[in-house]
Amino acid sequence: MKKMANSTGKMQPSDPRRKRQAFLEELRQFHHNRGTPFKKIPIVCGKELDLHTLYTRVTSLGGFAKVTDKNKWSQITEELNFPKGCPNAAFALKQYYLR
Repeated sequence: MKKMANSTGKMQPSDPRRKRQAFLEELRQFHHNRGTPFKKIPIVCGKELDLHTLYTRVTSLGGFAKVTDKNKWSQITEELNFPKGCPNAAFALKQYYLR
């Protein structure tokens, strides 16, 4: 199996499902170390939020500050296939990204 290094230098599997799982494990550990336990995947507009894809997309656009300054949160909701009839999706993504 092919592996790739992540931002912390740890080797990560190249399989997308394993990447997501490894990301969630790192996220849980990060929150545990901060004392803010991560218990479940957020639901936005009745849909489970893909935190790995959210993180990857925001960082590819330059990070939280740039996405916010350029008002790209709505674009990200479209890319994550949230329904157009969900008016708070962009706000929810922004808030979950901060957490």
